[in-house]
Amino acid sequence: MQESSDNFQDSQSQSSEQRQKGSVPSFLVRLFDIMENDDLKEIIGWNTEGNAFIVRNQQLLADKILPKYFKHKNYPSFLRQLNMYNFKKSKADDINQKFEHKWFRRDGRALLTNIKRRNQEENDDKDEIPQIVDEIEQFKKAQKELKNEIQAIADSQKQLQIALQQIMQQNETLFQESQQLTQELSNMQSKNQQRFANYSNILTEIVQRLQQEQEEELRNRDNIQPQLIGEQKKANVIQIKQEQSSQQQQFLSQQQNNLSANSLQFLMNMSANKNAFNFQMFSQLKQQQMNPQMFQNGSSQQQQNDVKKNDIKKENEQ
Repeated sequence: MQESSDNFQDSQSQSSEQRQKGSVPSFLVRLFDIMENDDLKEIIGWNTEGNAFIVRNQQLLADKILPKYFKHKNYPSFLRQLNMYNFKKSKADDINQKFEHKWFRRDGRALLTNIKRRNQEENDDKDEIPQIVDEIEQFKKAQKELKNEIQAIADSQKQLQIALQQIMQQNETLFQESQQLTQELSNMQSKNQQRFANYSNILTEIVQRLQQEQEEELRNRDNIQPQLIGEQKKANVIQIKQEQSSQQQQFLSQQQNNLSANSLQFLMNMSANKNAFNFQMFSQLKQQQMNPQMFQNGSSQQQQNDVKKNDIKKENEQ
């Protein structure tokens, strides 16, 4: 539609230029004037579309219109003129006739310059043959190039299809590998969870055992501690007794040494005075050395001995 409108405008501009030169035949001008006269539309006039005209009454056309515009009443001559300008006749209906030309249109007076006689059109067609041949050759060339482009596109499409199939196969392979990896990962997770559960149970058992051992150790400590305290007390008592016994032995040894020295001095004194009495006292002292229990009563016994020594000393002096 747009192209035909453009062609219509171009042709109209070209026709206006030719009209200025007076190149439109008088037959066409008068025929167009008849079409624009609304008073004659009951006899002859445009169809609804405006791209053809219809002869509705041949007799009135021949009697009234043709003499006025063409100075004759010969309807067949009118038909020959239309045929000479390549108007195509057809039936509008069962009675009326329709005449059509591509450049003869309503409101298209400027297009009349494009309508030519039949022989003139043939000459123009002959002049246009080389140009048409060139256009055909160019069309063939363009068609060949288009075929080559189409073939190239088809080859490219085929290659793309092959590449697409390869990609789809690779995707299928990757999908299968992904499923396998997912399954392996799931198995590994299950195993790790099982191991973790086992380790957790083992650690729980170890902690429980340690707690039980600590509790048992605490209970044992609570049970053993009184025994240890009793034994420690006994050991302390024994040690104290041993220390006391050692002190007593040291004291007895010292007393014995002192007694031996005193006895020696006493014997020397008695040798001068009374041998018999001295011998008796010496015997008593020896018995005391042989029976040291008499000195274990402490300082009271020592005082008694001192009293006895003083008594004996007094007697010796008398």
